[in-house]
Amino acid sequence: MGETGKRYRSKRDYDGDNKNQKRRANERDEKGDDELIVYRILCPDGVIGNAIGKSGKVINSIRQETRARVKVVDPFPGAKDRVITIYCYVKEKEEFEVDDELNRPLCAAQDALLKVHSTISNAVESVGDSEKKRKDKEECQILVPSSQSANIIGKAGANIKKLRVKTKTNIVVIT
Repeated sequence: MGETGKRYRSKRDYDGDNKNQKRRANERDEKGDDELIVYRILCPDGVIGNAIGKSGKVINSIRQETRARVKVVDPFPGAKDRVITIYCYVKEKEEFEVDDELNRPLCAAQDALLKVHSTISNAVESVGDSEKKRKDKEECQILVPSSQSANIIGKAGANIKKLRVKTKTNIVVIT
């Protein structure tokens, strides 16, 4: 009898009794109706090793401290930056106005975002001696889905203007 390229399966595989089969639980199944909060931050390719840490120690410590999920996306060919995705599920969403004073992170993902940004800026600063052209300039690039950009910008740019005044920073929106 010649080979057909298909594997032989015994009748036992089709008996319908799936007691011994493990079903991988989907994260969404575990979280129920919780809302997913996602941040994406760009890290310069030259300092991604410092941001990840040896054997992933820096990223793992941020994960453990904040209880958020942090993933470093594989590099895109020819890109100068790497994407770091930070996310968590939130049961109840707090309303927040730009005018309010923010003394604590609103969720685990935001806490992790701040820690990742701090790690990236420290890494850039340590490497920065060769790059004197920065002149005390700290930069952060955050990727936002186009569907959410209107919420961040606000009507006629009101939210961005409030953030610029409140934080005394230069905020540029690139589409």
